Amino acid sequence: MSTNTTNSQNNNKKLLIIAASLTLFFALLEIIYGFISGSLMIIGDGIHMSSDAISLILSLIAAVVATRASTNKKTFGYKRFEPIAAFINGLTLMLVPLYIIFEAFNRMITPIEINPTQMLVVGIIGLVINAIVGFVLSKGQSNLNMRSAILHVVADLITSLSAVIVALAIIFYGLYWLDPVGSIITSIIIIRGGIKITKEAFNILMEGTPKGYSVENIKEVIQNHENEVEVKDIKLWCVNEEEIYTMIRIKSRQNFVNDIHVAIKQIVAKNTNIPVEHIYVDVQP
Repeated sequence: MSTNTTNSQNNNKKLLIIAASLTLFFALLEIIYGFISGSLMIIGDGIHMSSDAISLILSLIAAVVATRASTNKKTFGYKRFEPIAAFINGLTLMLVPLYIIFEAFNRMITPIEINPTQMLVVGIIGLVINAIVGFVLSKGQSNLNMRSAILHVVADLITSLSAVIVALAIIFYGLYWLDPVGSIITSIIIIRGGIKITKEAFNILMEGTPKGYSVENIKEVIQNHENEVEVKDIKLWCVNEEEIYTMIRIKSRQNFVNDIHVAIKQIVAKNTNIPVEHIYVDVQP
């Protein structure tokens, strides 16, 4: 593992600790204030923020576990824990908004009393906290795990901004119907982001072809450089976003099998971002 990669991972850990701490602090503050004021809306938002704090903590655990060294039983180490965490975070980004949409339709059918002043105060505080958390996380190295964490914060940021706008609309114009409608619109935006993260993580877990890579392109590169080589099969996968691997089975009529083996590794490495040590070639006469 390179020094730059290690430094980036350590930086991501520190940023996730700060982000999770701020989010958890605000969540507990909301729940306590909700009980003091008797506002169910604020208690509910505090619980929602708590779930996001748990997601950030999960991302932090993934960043820590992923740096553990490989063993005889875990030959790839624990690097795949990051896409697992991202997959779980992506699912929550879809499931939580679905519940919010369900509740929004219930409020349309059976409206409940809303305190717009409390809604405005909570929305502004949430906006500030989430803006700070988002800024902190933006300083980290971009990977699937960090993007899923940032997406949770963006979801909260959108929710807080919507709460401020809706609260002002209720205070000045009495537009109470904007509360459930705004919740539905923001939930749909959040679900779209959750689907994207979940699909990317699922592709890694299923050892699908990594984004930006093509089996056909690798095959074409090999056959353009080695006319007497027939590519039988190519497997292309990744442990996480950073580590790409490929297994290439070829048939060659040349006698110098070792030379072909080395040549193909160099050709593939030169024309892709896959390092030579991650390229495996099986040469059949």
